[in-house]
Formats: sequence, structure tokens, C-alpha cells
Amino acid sequence: MSNFSNAVLRHKTIDACLRDTSRKYTLLDLINACTAAIKEKYGSKVGAKYKVSVRSLQLDIQIMRDKHKGYGAPIIVYEHKYYKYKDPNYSIEKSRLGKEALNQVAELIANLNQYSSFRELAKLKNISQILEEEITSKLHRRDSVIENEERKDPLGLEYFDTIYDAITNRKALCIGYFSSRSNNIMSIIFYPFYLKEYKGRWYALGYKDGLNGVYKLPLDRIRDYSYSILPFPSEYSFNPDEYFRDIIGVTKLSGEPREIRYLVKNRLAPFIKKNPLHHSQKIAYLHENGDMEFTIKIIPNREFYNLIFDYQPHIQVISPREIGLQANERVLEVVSQLPDYTLVKQKDETPQADLWDNGDNLFSNL
Repeated sequence: MSNFSNAVLRHKTIDACLRDTSRKYTLLDLINACTAAIKEKYGSKVGAKYKVSVRSLQLDIQIMRDKHKGYGAPIIVYEHKYYKYKDPNYSIEKSRLGKEALNQVAELIANLNQYSSFRELAKLKNISQILEEEITSKLHRRDSVIENEERKDPLGLEYFDTIYDAITNRKALCIGYFSSRSNNIMSIIFYPFYLKEYKGRWYALGYKDGLNGVYKLPLDRIRDYSYSILPFPSEYSFNPDEYFRDIIGVTKLSGEPREIRYLVKNRLAPFIKKNPLHHSQKIAYLHENGDMEFTIKIIPNREFYNLIFDYQPHIQVISPREIGLQANERVLEVVSQLPDYTLVKQKDETPQADLWDNGDNLFSNL
């Protein structure tokens, strides 16, 4: 248990308490809240008798108030007993981190970088470099030279920690989510098992009460939640390797995997060769002009057809025929809804009558 991560957890717990205006918090209340949060996170690692000390809590409040070491939090004591924020809208998550806190984060990232060279943790390489540059630019007050694509204020991410906690601790959730079909908020009992990001959107996968099969829930559709009193069924399990093996994205339809053959034009072929549409991709034929034919074996879903559409007109499904026709449906639908640019062009190119030569003399009445 890292002392730094332990301190951050206490700071976030204190922050949540001080933002709660429905009750008053004494120093003892804050100690109990922080103790409960640490026990919930670390469980048996801290022991049943573990308790945050008064000295630690007082030091936490002092650091949170400090602009350089902490967050510059406006924590005040009222009635000589209770703690709260002077500004009820304040939260440490909205504030700037102090230099000392940034240095501690930089140290953690440096330790992470040491392990990113191992093959087993190769996925950490780019992530750790982005994090390192983000912290370094803030410490030295300069513009960052790395930027990863991200959605500004993405919907649903405020529920990420809740879903993650429910997965790791096998908790059932009552989710209120927005249904695009009914244009209404629906309520479901959800047993989450897995979190996955696909094309900048996060999904929770699990089981929906009363429905067979794995249910995928976009986090941006969640509007509220509460913990359900229903127990998490012990027989519920999820194998991500098996689930994602034969699909692209997150949607798994019924049916067996199909071998799909597609032609990629020479301009895009090298990219698709190095960045396969699916791990099963194989080179089937190389044309003299540089075009390449590939095969993949998947269960075709909406994500597959969207991917084919994104690469148009440089990719064509050759077989099976019905999958090729379905892949072209969206292209034909989009084309059918476009305005007739030929007519627009003809209209724009029609020469305007010369105002000086037309039959009506603009100055005839003068």
C-alpha cells in the first residue's frame, strides 16, 4: 500500500465529506470515513484493527489547505468543532495540484516507465510517456509536446469508478439509463463483469436481470445508479478472451464466425497490413499494382460494417456476397441522401444576365 496513494484516498474521502452539506463532520467523523474508505479498498491488507490516526488526519487537512503542497482547499472550522468548505461548490478535483504533489506523481510515473519495457506490460509504454509529458509540462510551465485524442467532458465517466468497484467486489447495480429506442430513461438490474473502451467510448459488459447472454451498456447512457439488495449470482462468469475472440468492437451477435475476404487498394494496403482489422487477418493475394486481398474470420457486427464504411472507397468486401451487399448498404444510403450536386453546379454556372444589357433599363425612370 503506497503512502502516497493512501494519502490521496484520504484527501478524496475528506473532500467528499466536506462537499456533503446534508450533515456536519467533526474530526472523528472524518477519521472514521477515511478509515472505512481504506479498509474498503485494501481489505485484509490493513487488518481489522486499522484506524487512521488523529495526527494523520490533521496533517491531511493542513496539506489540503496548502497551495504549494496540496490544493489550496478553503477548509474552515465552524462552531469550534465542525469542518466544511467556505465555498460549497469547491472540490479538490477541480483545483490545481501543488508542485510537491506533481513531483510525487512524476515519481510514480518514472517507476511505471521502468516496467513498460517488459513485453508483458508493453501497453504501458505510450500511456506512461503521455503521462510523463503531461506532468513535466505542468511542473516546468511549458506547452506539452504530446497530445492524445480525448473527448472533452465525456458523458458517463463519472460512473467509471462505481462500475469498477461493482466488478471487483461483485455488487449488483440498479442502473437508470437513457434508451435511444424509447427516448426515455429505463431502469435495469445489472451485474457488471468487464469494462472496455472502443473508439473513445467506454462500455460496461455484464448480465441484465431477466435477459440471457452478455449485455453491453455504454457508460454515456447511464443517468443514475444505486446498489441493489440482490446478491451477485455465484454462477455468473465472463471470459473476455472467449467473448472478444471472434468480433470487432463490443457487440457479439449469435452465429458462427464467417471467413470474410476483402480487397484493399494500394494506397491503404500497407496501413491495413500493419494495422489489421482483426487479429485473424491473413494476406490472401497480392496484386501487381499493390492492391492486397485479406481474409478475417469473425462474426460480422455493426462495428465491422462501420469500420468498412470508414475506409471507403479504399476497401471492398469480396465475399461472402451477402456480407458485401450489407457493407455497401450504408454507402448507398448515404449517397441516396446527398443533394444532386450536378444540378447545383449547373445552376451556379448559369451566366447572370448583364444588368446593362437586359430589357429593363435601371435608369429609365430617372
